[in-house]
Amino acid sequence: MNRPKEPPHDGPRVGQGPILGGVLIGGGSTRMGQPKSLLVHQGVSFVERVVTALRSVVDEVVLLGDGLLPDSSAPLRRLPDAAGLRGPLAGILAALRSDRQAGWIIAACDLPLLRTAAVVWLVQRRGPGRQAILPSVTADRVEPLLAVYEADALPLVEELVAEGRPAPHRLAGRAGVYSPTVPAELQPCWTNVNTPAELSRIERERDRQHREKNRSGTPDPPPTPP
Repeated sequence: MNRPKEPPHDGPRVGQGPILGGVLIGGGSTRMGQPKSLLVHQGVSFVERVVTALRSVVDEVVLLGDGLLPDSSAPLRRLPDAAGLRGPLAGILAALRSDRQAGWIIAACDLPLLRTAAVVWLVQRRGPGRQAILPSVTADRVEPLLAVYEADALPLVEELVAEGRPAPHRLAGRAGVYSPTVPAELQPCWTNVNTPAELSRIERERDRQHREKNRSGTPDPPPTPP
């Protein structure tokens, strides 16, 4: 995929205006068979982990959609999906329309390995001319559901809707949309879970790491904080 060349980046780009965190919870979870927002990994619900990872970096965390929530997340402000749309773009559009001055870090709720370090990395990519930041984990795919959408990305998103192409990854390659490569140590943070098999794979990997540490005599660390 051909992407616009990213302008030189000479350090952290914070302070580009308010930044809010939006957690997408409106999906049907049909492949999982149960609400992904309520799934648990290492004793923490998926949505709680995402909220915690965002909270220390953004000005406010907002829930996007009408999905079910654990009690701990219920007090958070919630925005309904944009009318007439389905899928993640409905939540992204609702967020951008709700505050025309703020940028947003949009995150799916099914990111059980998300850490604050990944959110900080995204915020540090903000800068002039960057309307949206859709990071790249692999050479041929961008990740629009742990990404930055600035206030001036609204026309780009509206354009997608008008074209009848309501999939946020289709923003890739457009002027003002940048796709920096995620550092290797942060790439697991973009791991999403759509099926019971994918969740089992993550749990098996966790168990494997636990066994290896036990065999080596290395104490098993506490669960990785968000």
